[in-house]
Amino acid sequence: MNFNENIVGNTKSFEIFIEEFNGNINFLDNFSNLICFSGRMISFFTDKKIYNIGTTLLDNSVQTLKSIKLCCSIGSFADANTLIRKLRDDLILYIYILDVANKRTNSILDLKFDSILTENEKAVEAWLSNTVSELPNKTKMKLSFENYMKYLKQNEDITKTLENYNLEHYWETLRARLNDYVHNNGIQFTSHNLIKEYNQNLDIYLKNINIRTSYIITLFLVLIIMTEAPLIASTDMIDHLECGLTPPEDCQYEIAPFIQNYIDKKVVAFHPELKQFLRDNNKYDMRIQ
Repeated sequence: MNFNENIVGNTKSFEIFIEEFNGNINFLDNFSNLICFSGRMISFFTDKKIYNIGTTLLDNSVQTLKSIKLCCSIGSFADANTLIRKLRDDLILYIYILDVANKRTNSILDLKFDSILTENEKAVEAWLSNTVSELPNKTKMKLSFENYMKYLKQNEDITKTLENYNLEHYWETLRARLNDYVHNNGIQFTSHNLIKEYNQNLDIYLKNINIRTSYIITLFLVLIIMTEAPLIASTDMIDHLECGLTPPEDCQYEIAPFIQNYIDKKVVAFHPELKQFLRDNNKYDMRIQ
């Protein structure tokens, strides 16, 4: 097979598709860079070791998005959708790890440090230390998408967000559809790996990829704002300090412009009232416009 001929990547439809899709790649890449540039350190403490939580999962997700784009360019939409589920799992895993780590850090600050780890903490430590295979099955199951969401829904604001803004319904619909691809639940899903440039439904296949990835990244951003909102802060304070200038008052509450742009274009598209909810309910009072 000559990959330079008769492939989806040579079509006008694909050219239009990547304009939006590249926006999601750039968003995650910029978010990873923002965290690194801010110098913000997030760590997971045990009584024996300190683990630094970097941006590996975010950088990994950027690569996954690039792989999805490549799959689409050669008409392998079954593979692309399988990778979309990986993208979903990895981004929610990142938030789960952040939240477990922060709750443990807060307990230390409150002088309530417990050397005995909870099951979720054991799972996070094992992931960070590459010892997941050594966990008992009960603890290993904590590293599953179902548990990530169960854990995060202990936050009432997250539950309200999912239920009140129709995110839960679409999330469940997406879960079922992605599982069809992962488990190959019928010949139709296999055939979606064989899409040619002349397929009459090509625009629909490409549109669905954009909708699904945009939704996952939108939910990721919403959950970040509800759990660790300072990560979306602009670099204003650092920029002023590096120039020897006094930072403007309360500039630590300003959010990065590319974050604001994504909220205005993507988050609002899923529900027009969601932005106001995030503005009113992020516990760090970040200034979402």
